[in-house]
Amino acid sequence: IPVLLNTSTGLFIIPPRNRVLKVARHGYGYTNPQRLPHPTIENETISISTPSTPGPIPPEGEAACRHALHSMLPHLASRAFAKTRICWYTDTASGDFIITYHPNYEGLFLATGGSGHAFKFLPVIGEKVVDAIAGELEGELEGLWRWKGERGVGVDVVTEDGSRGGRRGMVLGLEMEMGTMTGSKL
Repeated sequence: IPVLLNTSTGLFIIPPRNRVLKVARHGYGYTNPQRLPHPTIENETISISTPSTPGPIPPEGEAACRHALHSMLPHLASRAFAKTRICWYTDTASGDFIITYHPNYEGLFLATGGSGHAFKFLPVIGEKVVDAIAGELEGELEGLWRWKGERGVGVDVVTEDGSRGGRRGMVLGLEMEMGTMTGSKL
């Protein structure tokens, strides 16, 4: 089977490898807010979303994946999932990488912001990172991957690059609790 993608939901299916079919959502995802010490203000805390893989995915995520199977490969829609997990992205608001020196911390070089699509650039991105470190990155990429300014400490990033589906603003803990309250089994 080919790669299947529903651009209105962000749900996609990747062809089987080792007899395992990947069903996933390129979506706005979940946040997992945690209180941490403020990096520059003593005795203050901030809320930062940190990755967490508590086990199964929330019921709404399972339902979305089940819906993708039903609409794209209906003959597989009722099969049990062998395993579920959440993939955490390092998102940027534009969906572009950040590959540059940090403007406020001398010597700190950043190569981040894959926004769910970094894997496909693996064969070529290393060379571009080296070019950026050496100050030899071509102008168009330098502009695209530059530091775009502070968003404010503790502000959630929502990638608005047009590739996302699903609901915005889902909080992992709340979605898991909702499944517990409704008696969902994963």
